[in-house]
Amino acid sequence: MATATATERCGVLLVDKPEGPTSHDVVGFVRWVLNEKAVGHCGTLDPLASGLLVVCVGAATRLVPYLSAVAKVYRARFGLGRATTTGDRAGETIAESAVEPSQVRAAADVLKDMCGALQLPPPAYSAVKLEGRPAHERARKGEILALAPRPMELRSVEEIGVTDDAIDATCAVSKGTYVRSLAEELGRRVGLPAHLGGLRRLACGSLDLADAVPVLVSARLPDLAGAPPKFRLGLAGADGREALRARLEAALRAPGEVLPFPVRRVVGADADALAGLLHGRVVGADALPAVAPTLAEGHPEAARQALWFPDALVVVRLDGGEWRPEKVLHAAAPARDTEP
Repeated sequence: MATATATERCGVLLVDKPEGPTSHDVVGFVRWVLNEKAVGHCGTLDPLASGLLVVCVGAATRLVPYLSAVAKVYRARFGLGRATTTGDRAGETIAESAVEPSQVRAAADVLKDMCGALQLPPPAYSAVKLEGRPAHERARKGEILALAPRPMELRSVEEIGVTDDAIDATCAVSKGTYVRSLAEELGRRVGLPAHLGGLRRLACGSLDLADAVPVLVSARLPDLAGAPPKFRLGLAGADGREALRARLEAALRAPGEVLPFPVRRVVGADADALAGLLHGRVVGADALPAVAPTLAEGHPEAARQALWFPDALVVVRLDGGEWRPEKVLHAAAPARDTEP
């Protein structure tokens, strides 16, 4: 495979990840198709999960902290009567029990009552780092891990359906919430083994799965001893790398269209007056309208907004009574005819 290069691309892809591949597999596919070195996703989806994966390309990878910090919406299946090593349906069974229909209906009410702030341990099979190593690497080697509880929040539970041994629900959660942890907590509260039977991400902040490009699994590659399964990925109706590249380039969205805080077009005299922000200078608080505080992964909560210049994008935060540039992207995609 040819070595990817750094380019002047700056965009965001909304991808509908299928079950099977890892999020890293999708990143690798995008990197290969576009021959782009800088590609990163904004929140992992497990191999058995599907749905919206937000992928930043080129200079837009610098925006990952903002696009990762948003709330998520999932369609989830909570399976009752079986607990597993991984917290999902793929793990080895560690506990089983019979389930009555009345228990499933009661568990649906308990799930709704779980809404609010929670302190739950992440799954042992997760990307949480322990002494610099992902927990899942240690768990796969047979280590018994006890991860410390961390803040999670189940914000809403809607569109509930029940079967003989499972609950289907649309759940809105905060950043950092593991739905597998919610499934295991539900089991603890109702006194039944439980696991996550299925998961599909429907939204990341204001970004919706309906706008995503579907990535298809065209083949599962031969398994290698001790290695996770690998897949050959593709896009429907696109044969060959050039056709794939054209599809993905057409789907790239300008960063100013997807950021989770106010984005303001800056042209003409305003662009001249605020151009100093592009070079690291600050402006007074009254130079820009007030906005509500937002989160950013790895950065403190702060009032943030983005200024979309004709050939650049700058994210600014309010700090000590001044708007200070936090990220500057000189390769930002040009503005389209429609407002972001």
